[in-house]
Amino acid sequence: MHVLQTVSRPDSATASWPDETRTVPVNIPNCSTSETQPRLDGAECRRRMLHMLPGFLPFLLWVIPHTDPWGPILVSVLWILTILIGCGALLRFGAFARAREDNGRDSVIGYALPVLGTLCLCRGCEEVGVMTLAVLAFGDGSATLAGLLIGGSRLPWNTRKTWAGLISFWIVGGVFATVMYWGEARPIVSWIAALAIAGPTVLLAGAAETLPWRMNDNWRVGVLTAVMGIVLHRWIVG
Repeated sequence: MHVLQTVSRPDSATASWPDETRTVPVNIPNCSTSETQPRLDGAECRRRMLHMLPGFLPFLLWVIPHTDPWGPILVSVLWILTILIGCGALLRFGAFARAREDNGRDSVIGYALPVLGTLCLCRGCEEVGVMTLAVLAFGDGSATLAGLLIGGSRLPWNTRKTWAGLISFWIVGGVFATVMYWGEARPIVSWIAALAIAGPTVLLAGAAETLPWRMNDNWRVGVLTAVMGIVLHRWIVG
C-alpha cells in the first residue's frame, strides 16, 4: 500500500535544511490477509489430493458384496484405513501445511469424525455416511481448487471465499453426494430420492463452508451434512 511521508529538501547553495517540505509516496508492504490465503503450489496440490482421494473408496463397495448394515469385517477395515490415513496425514503434515498452520489435528479429526460417527451410529443407513464423505472429499475439495484456479468475484460476507468456489462445491459435491448415496442405498432408491436428500444437504453445507468462523470448515461441513442427511433420509426414505 502507499502512505505519504514528509521529507525536507536541502538548499543547494548552503546545504542547510529550510522549512520548505514536500510530500512523496512511500511503498510499504501490504500486510493484508492474503498472506494467509492458500496458493496452488506443490504443498496445496498434495493437500487437495489427500483431501479428495478417500472419497473414491466407497466406489469399491459397488463391486464388493456386503451386508446392510455393514458387517464387523467391513467396519473394522474402515477403522483401520481411517487410522492409517489420519496418522499418515499428521506425520507428514509439514509437506502440505499452509502458512501459519502449526498442526493438522483439527483438520484431520474434523474430516474423519463426522464420517465415522455417522457410519457407526446410524447402522442400516450407511449411505448417509458415504454421502458425508463425498461432500467433504469432493464438495469441499473442489471449492478450494475452483477458488484458486478460477478466482473471480468474492463473497460479500467472506472475502476469503469466491463465488466460483461456492458454485463448484454445490455442483461437484451435489453430483458425487447423489451418486454415492444412490449407490450405497439398501434397498435401492430412485435417483430422484437420492437427489432430494443430497441436493438440499449440499446447498446448506456449501453455505456453511463459506461462513467466516474460526472453527475448521471440515467440522462445519461434516457435521451439518451428517445431521441434514439423517433428517432427510428418515423423512423421505423412512
